[in-house]
Amino acid sequence: MKNKLFALLIAAFSLSATNADAQYIDLTTGKEINVIKHEGNGMMFNPLTQRPVFIYVNPTTKDTFYGRTGAIINGRVIHTPEGKFSFDDGNYMFDNGEFRLRRESDSSGYKIKRQSDGDTKVKTDAYKRKIEADGDVKMKEGDTKVKEYKDGELKVKDGDYRKKKDGEGNYREGDDSLKIKANKDGSLKIKDKRNDYKGKVDENGKLKEKEKAIKRKVKDDKVKVKNKKS
Repeated sequence: MKNKLFALLIAAFSLSATNADAQYIDLTTGKEINVIKHEGNGMMFNPLTQRPVFIYVNPTTKDTFYGRTGAIINGRVIHTPEGKFSFDDGNYMFDNGEFRLRRESDSSGYKIKRQSDGDTKVKTDAYKRKIEADGDVKMKEGDTKVKEYKDGELKVKDGDYRKKKDGEGNYREGDDSLKIKANKDGSLKIKDKRNDYKGKVDENGKLKEKEKAIKRKVKDDKVKVKNKKS
């Protein structure tokens, strides 16, 4: 039974033997290992243990590698106060000898509170989020505030930047220099104070542009340009 299970594991992993003779140091254990690539998910494995490798080093070239992708991560590894080595790719984490997708509960300072009125509050060191009982969501991260409603309406505020989208898909966004208004029918308006630009596209695709002294119209692949300087 054990031999059959081992054979099934080997078949399932479909490991490539191209790097089977390479010698590395596993930073988690400090031991010398071989590593081979799983052709299915691209992760690097120790062929003796059939387990993923988190971070490993080539002692000859001094290159450091990330086991989930095999990518070189020189200078990006953190040596923790506990004496361990850590690397964060933002999406995955190495947990109990396996890679897994990062969950919100893994965030630093994560706390969750479910209230009697049906609202849920989530707090981390980076942001706060409130999920109301009716499905609306409010979030704050630094100076950024986001309100997302169950009907599709969205409001974003970040310093001078604002964005507002209604439930039908029409939206406005911009700051003190740039403003954009887009409608679900395809019409669009742009105003950019930095270069005195104005642009307008109607629902039929007709384009009108103005930039300083130049005006341009595009309709049915025909272009008309007017330059006040000429």
